[in-house]
Parts: sequence; structure tokens; C-alpha cells
Amino acid sequence: MSEGNQTGTAYGPGQTAAYRTMTFEERSSAINGVMRRLDRLRGAIDQGGDFFDPFLAARAKEEIASAEERVRAGMGVTVAALAGGTGSGKSTLFNALSGLSFADAGELRPTTEQASACVWNADADAVLDMIGVHPSRRIDYHSILTEGKHDLDSLILLDLPDHDSVEVKHSVLVDQALPLVDILIWVLDPQKYADHLIHESYLSAMRERRDHMIVVVNQVDTVPEGGLPKILDDVKMLLERDGLKGIPVFPVSALNRTGIDPVLEALRTAIQGTESVIATTQAELDGIRRRLSASVGVREPELEGEVFNRITNSLVEATGAPAVAQSLRQAGYTLGETAIATADQPAASMVVATRDSWIAHVKSGLPDRWQEAVTKAIPDPERIRRTVGGAVRQVSVPSVNRWFPIGLMITGIAIGVAAVVLAAFGIPEAMGPRVVLGVVGGALAIGSIVLARSLHARAGRRAAQRYEADAVGAIRSAVERMLVEPAEIVLARHRQVRESLQV
Repeated sequence: MSEGNQTGTAYGPGQTAAYRTMTFEERSSAINGVMRRLDRLRGAIDQGGDFFDPFLAARAKEEIASAEERVRAGMGVTVAALAGGTGSGKSTLFNALSGLSFADAGELRPTTEQASACVWNADADAVLDMIGVHPSRRIDYHSILTEGKHDLDSLILLDLPDHDSVEVKHSVLVDQALPLVDILIWVLDPQKYADHLIHESYLSAMRERRDHMIVVVNQVDTVPEGGLPKILDDVKMLLERDGLKGIPVFPVSALNRTGIDPVLEALRTAIQGTESVIATTQAELDGIRRRLSASVGVREPELEGEVFNRITNSLVEATGAPAVAQSLRQAGYTLGETAIATADQPAASMVVATRDSWIAHVKSGLPDRWQEAVTKAIPDPERIRRTVGGAVRQVSVPSVNRWFPIGLMITGIAIGVAAVVLAAFGIPEAMGPRVVLGVVGGALAIGSIVLARSLHARAGRRAAQRYEADAVGAIRSAVERMLVEPAEIVLARHRQVRESLQV
């Protein structure tokens, strides 16, 4: 279809929304988007390294390389493939759809030893080489019939070997080809349409490509009269269970070449829409991303929230720092000498319990390999214990200055007593002033005592607050070095891999 033809009725099997052919700019943008996804998935695998299962990572790399090659080789063509089990009649359907007798159809099983391809007016060699179709099994529709335009131009129709063949190489070829196929035509027969293998290993597993699937129930000419509706209902029910509700299901007799027109129309619709290879590659990348995403969690745990505060507070308590602060407060309540407690490293059992609690928090929601990395990254309990103990011992204990309030109290008392004594000895002579002097002197003595005790208590509280802030800060820094920073290294890598997979 030319770029000037911008209208249509649908853009893929099972879809009903209007489509339009991509312009050159849109096609370039779409290809660039696919290439960026490919690069990000490669980056995620490299960043994840050993955190991915080696087999899974190797498989993903091969699939990414194949997808990139498919994009580069297959622009402008649509690849449709007939897939199914032994005896489903794929080859007969291939011949019916192409109007040729090229595919091997017969009674012996498996009949299809190699994949066959019919090409409608397209440069398909690069794609068919990737899929593994031997040159002898390729036929150019126009070389046999007529030159010129055809309503299936740019289509490549594949007849794949049986997926359940006793020959292992046949199923390998099927698995190799399916990721490169744009339109998947699953061919079921009336006897084995509920086959567990095709539903679990293929249909259900490829549900992300549901918009590019067709199901054909072949050999309906063998179904007893009145039995077809039940078979079709059963097939649709099974497909819904597979997560494929609503995909087209066509009853066909390939042998009699009846019922094939809807299948041909679905193929025409598919090749008239947007570049099929882009949609195919996007679906394949979705599958790769989904498989890789099983190796990462959905998020990283919070390292600076409530759990961190609880861990820090428990270690603060275990060092005895609160007892030091309390003794400083107590020193503010007496003008005499008061013993000040000392802080030291926490008990080993407390550190072990704290470390285990922290690791359990950080590991929450992470797959096994990431959990193991977290456990290895966190230092051993004894190292944590020494670090926390060293940090709290380096915090200086401020002194509570009692000499200023004592001096203030003594001075106030002395002045007050002097005033009272003077008043008692008749100085001054007038009664009124003497009474005032005596009252003021007594009040001054009492007030100086109250003020001195208040200032001393405030000094004790301030010293306790300063010590608490310094001790908590030192222990918090130690906890960040010993518990948070090692965990953050692992989680930062996890975050990078997870975000690279969110494409």
C-alpha cells in the first residue's frame, strides 16, 4: 500500500479500530523507539549481570539480537505463520490459502519436515534466512502466476512443522520462528483442540501477542452435523482461559477450501495496516521484558523511613547514651557533685538482632539473588558493634557548670542577709524604710536560691540535649555507613535494572 493511502477499517487480527498506514516520519520514529527499547533491554541485562539466571540472560540476548535483525531485515513485509499440532492440516490450509500445491500434505506424520514459505511480491530472503526456511522451500507467488499487484502483496506465509512432533528439531524450528512472525495462525483440529501442550506452552504463553493471532478450527467437514457450534464454543472458552478472549476463531475445511475467505480477509487487513514488524518486535520485547522482570522486584524498600529510625533508636538505647543524658539532667537538680554515666558499644545480641531486622526489611520484595547480595553487603555484627561503640565513645560529655549558679546564690544570700541585719540594727532610722530593706533583703536571699537552682537545672537540661543530639547524630552516621550505604549500593543497581526494564 502506498503512503498516500491513509484510510482503512482495521489494523490487525482481532482489532476493530481504524488504522492508517505509517508516514515515513512515523515509521522512522517507531523504528527508533524499537531500537531504544532494544538498547535499554541490553543495558538491563548488562547491569543485572549475575542477578539474572545465566540461561535466562543468554536467551534474552539471543532474542534481542534476533529482534534487531528482524527489524533491519523485515521492514515492508508481513510474516504470517500456520502453527499447530500433528494432523491439524496446516499444509493443506497453506495450499488452500496460497492457491498452490506447494506444501507437503498427506497421511504420514509428521508430514511437514521443513518450513515452507509463499511470498507475495516482497524481498523476503533476509527474513526467511533468519527464520531458517531453506531456499528450496520458498516459492514466489508471482513467479508461478501473474506479474503485477495483488491484494496480498508484501505477505510471507509460512507452513511450520508440527510443534508436537516426535522430531525435536521440528519443535526447535517452531520456537525459533514464532518470535519473528507478525501474524500467528493457530490451526486446531476438531479432535485435539483442547491439547494441553498448545494451550500451555504456546497460546497462553504468548498472550501478549493476542492482537496478532488468528485461530482456525480446521477439518470441520469431519464434524458430525450439529456438532460444530459446541466445538467453537469450547475453543472460545479455552482461549478465554488462556487470556485470549475475543481473538478471531474461524471454522475452515482446508481440504474442501471452504471458510478460508475470512482468513484471507484478516491477512489482507493485517498487511494494510502499520508496519507489522514493528508491532511484532514490540510484542517480542514485551515478552523478553516480562521474563527478565521476574528477576527484579516491583520496587525498592525505603531506607530512610520509620524502620531506619527504629533501628537507630534501638542502638542508641543499647549504647547507654540515654543514661548519660539522664545523669546530666540529674546533675542540674543538685548543686553538689553528681556521677555522670558513660556510654559504650552495645551488646552483641542486640546488634545481631538489629542487623537481622534491617536485612529482613531491605530484602522484602526482592528476588533471591538480590536478597543474597543484600545479606553479603551488610557488615558482620561485630564490625557494626565496634563502629557504633567507637562512634558513641567519641562524643564528648558536656559539663554542667555549677559554679556560676552557686556564686550567684552566695552573692544574693550575702546581700539579702546584710540588708536584713542592717534593718535589725535600726538602719535606716525610719521604720518604713527599715521594714522595706528587711523584706527586700529576705526576698533577695530566697530569690537567689530559687534562681540559682533554676539556672543549674536549665544547664543540666541543655547539656543533656546537646549530648543526646551529638550521640544520636554519631550513631546515626555509623548506622548509615554500616547498614544504609551497603544496602543502597545493591538497591541502586536493582533500581537501575528495574527502570531499564520498564520500557
